[in-house]
This record gives sequence, structure tokens and C-alpha cells, in this order.
Amino acid sequence: MATREHKVFKSVQHRPPTLGDMSGTLIFGFSWLLVMTVGLAPLAEASLLSRSPSITMPTTIAFSVAVGSAVLLRRRYSWMNLVLHIFGQIAIWLSFFVMSLAIVLIAIPRG
Repeated sequence: MATREHKVFKSVQHRPPTLGDMSGTLIFGFSWLLVMTVGLAPLAEASLLSRSPSITMPTTIAFSVAVGSAVLLRRRYSWMNLVLHIFGQIAIWLSFFVMSLAIVLIAIPRG
């Protein structure tokens, strides 16, 4: 006789974080600040380090921060909010990176 196991699916209601939830707010804010700062990496590389901007390290840092912060925030937000969080961070990083790279290529002469 075959037996069946019935899995019980629970509906988990995600509530927005309260104003007193300081750890979630700090994680959220710091990850956004870090991603925006990493987007400005070509400016720092070209002006402070006097070398050509690279894309590998800022990309690795930005993706790691986006996914890592989503992992830390997974209990506070629904999965859709986490996907939007990751997508938003990558989009913001990419826009900052492209703008700062354009500034480096146009404004800082090589020669």
C-alpha cells in the first residue's frame, strides 16, 4: 500500500518593518550607500590611482552587496521586494558606473 505525505503550505504574511527596526534600516541604507559609492569607482581609479578604470572589481562588489543585503533582509521583506531591491541596486550601480566612466573618458585626458 502506497502512502502519501501531504505537505502543508503556510501562508506567511510579510509586514513592513517598524520604525524601531534599526538593524534592517541600517542594512538597507548602508547597502544602498555602498552600491552608489562603488558606482563612482572609475573616478577614484582615474584620478587618485592614475590608472585605467576596470569593471571586474566594482561589478563583483556591487553584485555581492546587492545579493548579500537581500539575504540579510529576507525575513523582513517578501521575495518580490527582495528581487526589486537587488534589481534596483544593480540598476543604480550601473547608472553611476556608466556616468562616472563617461566623465573619466571625456574629462581626464590620457597621453
